[in-house]
Amino acid sequence: MPRLSHEALCDLLRRLPDEELAVALRSRILRAVSLPGVVFHAACGSAGLRLARARGLGVVAYAEAAELVVAARAVRGAQLLREATSGLARRWPMFSANRRTTAPQLLAMALAVTFTGVAALLLPGSLFLALVAAVSGTFFLAVVALRVLCIMPPVKRPRPAMPEIAAGDWPVYSVLVPLFREVSVLPQLVTALRHLRYPPDRLDIKLILEEEDIPMQRAVARLALEDFFEVIVVPAGLPQTKPRALNYALQFCRGELLTIYDAEDIPEPDQLEKAARRFAAAPRELACLQAQLTFYNPNENWLIRQFTAEYATLFGEVLRTLANHNLPLPLGGTSNHFRVDVLRSVGAWDPYNVTEDADLGLRLARLGYDTGVLDSLTYEEANTRLGNWMRQRARWLKGFLMTWLVHMREPALFMREVGPAGFWAAQVLTLGVFASVLLHPVCMAATVVLLVAYPALPQGSGLVFVMLSGVNLFVLVAGYAISIMLTRRALLRRGMHGWRGTLATMPFYWILMSLAAWLALWQFLTRPFHWNKTEHGLSTQQRIRPRPAHRTG
Repeated sequence: MPRLSHEALCDLLRRLPDEELAVALRSRILRAVSLPGVVFHAACGSAGLRLARARGLGVVAYAEAAELVVAARAVRGAQLLREATSGLARRWPMFSANRRTTAPQLLAMALAVTFTGVAALLLPGSLFLALVAAVSGTFFLAVVALRVLCIMPPVKRPRPAMPEIAAGDWPVYSVLVPLFREVSVLPQLVTALRHLRYPPDRLDIKLILEEEDIPMQRAVARLALEDFFEVIVVPAGLPQTKPRALNYALQFCRGELLTIYDAEDIPEPDQLEKAARRFAAAPRELACLQAQLTFYNPNENWLIRQFTAEYATLFGEVLRTLANHNLPLPLGGTSNHFRVDVLRSVGAWDPYNVTEDADLGLRLARLGYDTGVLDSLTYEEANTRLGNWMRQRARWLKGFLMTWLVHMREPALFMREVGPAGFWAAQVLTLGVFASVLLHPVCMAATVVLLVAYPALPQGSGLVFVMLSGVNLFVLVAGYAISIMLTRRALLRRGMHGWRGTLATMPFYWILMSLAAWLALWQFLTRPFHWNKTEHGLSTQQRIRPRPAHRTG
C-alpha cells in the first residue's frame, strides 16, 4: 500500500472540509480520492486501518498516526488551537470564565464593600468585630453542615451488578496525560501507564506536551513507546493552561471513554476496567466517575500528613456523600473518567478556569448528568515544600472563586437546574470553601479580641455581643470537632491508624490555607488566568511501582 509523504498528508488535510476534519482526526481515516459513486480513503496508524477495514472502506494509502498529528498541527494548528481555546466561550458563553464578572456581580461587590465601610465607621469597634466574626462564621458553618451530612448514615442504594465484557467488546479508552516540565517523573509515569490492565488495541494514550517545552519533547522522544502511545504537541498560545492542552488533545481522541492522569500519578492497574464496567452497567445519565486520590509519600513531613488527611476526607467521605445524595461533585484534576460523547457535548474544559475540574463537575450537573465515585485509588506525589504547596493551593482557591462567579451569573436558573439541595452544595463547595478559609483567622482573632474586650463594652451592647460572639465561638468549636471526627474516620478507612498529632494540629494547617486564600484573592485580581505550576519529583521517599488493586471490605 502506498505510503503518504508528509506533504501529501498535509495536502489531504488542507483540502478536507471543516465539517469532516473532526471525524477524520478521531477515526484516523481521511477521504483521499472522490470519484462518481466511489470514495477512496487514507488510513493513519494501525487503529485507523482496522477501523477502515471493519467499515468496508477502500483504503489506497497509509500513514503513521504520529504523522497525522504533526501534519494536522502544521496545516490546521491555528484552527485546532482556536477551538481548544474559545470553543466553550463560543458555544456556551454563560459557562466560560474568560469574562470574570458580570455587571450585577460588580454592583453586588461594590455594595458589600460600601456596607462594610459604613459599618466600620458607624458601629462601635467591639460590635463591628462581633458582626465581622458572625459573617465569617456563616461561611464556616456552611462547610461544617456539609461535614455533618458526611457523618450521617448514607442513603442505601442498590449496587448494579458489574457486567462481564467480552474480549472484543471493550470500548476504546483514551487516556490524556498533560505534561509540562515533568522530565523527572517521566519514567515512573510511563511505567504506571504500561501497567494499566486493559486490552492494548483498545488503549489510546496521549502524552500532551507544550510547544515551548523542548526538554520534555526530547525526553519523550528518547522513549521506546508502544503503538497505543501518541505524542501531542500543543501549539504555543494563551492562556497556557492544562484545560487548553486537554481540549487540544481531545480533538485527536478516538475513545468512547476517557480519563486524565497527571505526570506523577500511579493509578491502580484495573482502574480502567472498573470504570468501563461501571459505565456499561449504568444509564446514559452517568457521565463521569471520579476515582479516589491519595499519596504514596504520606509520612514525609507534617505538611504532607495534613495534605494526606485532607485528601482522605475529600475523596473518601465528602465526594462519596455528594454522589450518594445525587449532589453536584467538584471533580478532582485527575482520574476522572468520562463518556467522551457527553464530554464533547457539554463543551469539555474551560481553558480560562484554573480549576477546570470543579467547574466541569458543576456544569455536568447543570446540564442534567450524574457523577459517581469509582472505588479505585490513584497514588500521587504530595507537595513536600511549603512554597510549592502554597502556589498549588492558591490556584485551586482562585479557581473556586472563579467557578462560583461563573455559575452565579444567573442564580435563579442555576437553582432550577440543580435543585435547592444541589444549589446549596455548590455554594458550599465553591464560595463557602474559599470564604471560610479566607476569613478563618479573622474569625478567630475577632473572637479572642471580643472575649478580652467584654468588660469594656458600652452599656446596653452586652446582649448583642453575647449573641454574636457566642454563636461564633460555637461554630468554631463545632467546626473543629466535626472536622477532626470526619478526618479520623477517613484515615481509618484508608488503614492509617494513629495520626493523633496530625489531627490535633489541623487548625494550624487551616491557617496556612488562609494564607493561600489571600494569595488567591490577590492573583484573582491581578493575574486571573495565570496557572501556578506545581513542581513534581521533589519527594525524597522511594517512588513505588503501581500497587495491586485496592479492595474494600
